[in-house]
Amino acid sequence: MVYHSQFNDESAGFRLVGNVPILPLKTTHKGPAPKGDANAVDIIDEALDLFKANILFRNFEVQGNGDRVLIYLTLYITKCLLKIAPMNKADAEKALFLIAQEQFSIPGESAFPLGGLVTVPNTRDAADTLRQYFTQLRLELGVRLCQRVYAVDPAKANKWWICFSKRKFLNKAL
Repeated sequence: MVYHSQFNDESAGFRLVGNVPILPLKTTHKGPAPKGDANAVDIIDEALDLFKANILFRNFEVQGNGDRVLIYLTLYITKCLLKIAPMNKADAEKALFLIAQEQFSIPGESAFPLGGLVTVPNTRDAADTLRQYFTQLRLELGVRLCQRVYAVDPAKANKWWICFSKRKFLNKAL
């Protein structure tokens, strides 16, 4: 059974860009996401907690808009783990920062892997907001992923995280 996002509740009133919710984050990085409660679980914590279970599935039935962000973050975690596998913590932090800042595709572009799941933003401003939000998610996820993967030994990545790097979630990759 796939684990779904707790942010699927439509009545929560999250701002939507297309059908991607702009969820609150516990972050210091600039972006369109509102500040989240420091003691509450945000979408990045949820993605990291559910990653090892969800990566094993080839199918994922989207039950709400929060699941779309969860799917994107799961694919991004896989990409990050592939990149940082042979690195120490300091090099991994630098590499993940660079990956987060690089040019990436958003809904509406031909290279975006989740074309059928995410609707295309209807204006240029909405597309820019979505790009900023995804960049903010990627930056914060890189920081928290390094904290978890290198929690035991800063010189070497935890093999129980890296072993999931070669798995394909939904047979897709970012």
